[in-house]
Amino acid sequence: MHIALIGSEVDPQIIHIANALRASHASFFIANTEYFGTGWSISYDPDFNDGLIHFDHAEIGNDMGDLPRVTFSAIHACYWHEYRAGAVENSASDDSSKTSEYQWTEQERSSTLLCWFSYEDIKWVNPIEAIRSYQCKPVQLKIAGKLGANIPYSFVGNATEVAAQFCSNMREIIYKPTRGGQTAQFVNKQLNMRPLLQALLQQRPVMFQKYIAGTHIRSFVLGDEVVSVRIESNELDYRNDKRAQITATVIPKDVQQLAIELCKALGMHWCAIDWRKSAKNTFFFLEANPSPFFLTIEKDTGQDITGRLITLLTS
Repeated sequence: MHIALIGSEVDPQIIHIANALRASHASFFIANTEYFGTGWSISYDPDFNDGLIHFDHAEIGNDMGDLPRVTFSAIHACYWHEYRAGAVENSASDDSSKTSEYQWTEQERSSTLLCWFSYEDIKWVNPIEAIRSYQCKPVQLKIAGKLGANIPYSFVGNATEVAAQFCSNMREIIYKPTRGGQTAQFVNKQLNMRPLLQALLQQRPVMFQKYIAGTHIRSFVLGDEVVSVRIESNELDYRNDKRAQITATVIPKDVQQLAIELCKALGMHWCAIDWRKSAKNTFFFLEANPSPFFLTIEKDTGQDITGRLITLLTS
């Protein structure tokens, strides 16, 4: 049986996990989706509900020996780190036909890859459904709230009047993308918020939240284990702070249990849950990342996230 790693072969985290798998004598391969169709390809037969991954480049398979292909059913687990779209051909930026053709081609590529990504006999760490749910943070908030998690007062959308009313009821508000990709920012409150909000919401829908003062806690959930760190930073979003201080910490048992339940409810085997701990020691759920970065945190705290992750992939 084999382990698949979805991501770039030059990504530090993929390299790190590949080295750990190699040390544990596990058979693995790296599938960089950017090279789907050039470096590797798939064939799928619905009648047999199985498929083949065909390796067209030796660079993919040093750890696979001379094996030219692998069946879906021979893959024990798959670690999802990053989906990369196909390379864009050099062309004029105003060539709409080229742009349309690329979009259609990428749509066909991603749809075909779903034959593999939806194969249920593989232990997906994590499955495509969990990746998609992360791309809509309000869905995670809804599920977390049903499980009893505290969640910040939130608004999602692009209706100016409703957004203005929401902002007027909160002293401090932050806004962030509904899907992700950018860091959170404070809303610059004014006496008349409507013009500002209208200009912002005409560009794109936004997620507004009541700002929770306190300490940022990140909990890595790996099966039934929880590893947590405290992140001290002067920035609203610690990812903007190169001087952020990261230390290991222990969170209350009821919050640990909630983290495990959240991970399972979101269809994940592992994740990184971001909490905001208030001055009254109340934990507010912010989001659960299904493909988190962990190398820096592991290095700074000495917590063995890699070992636990390899156990998840190989067990």
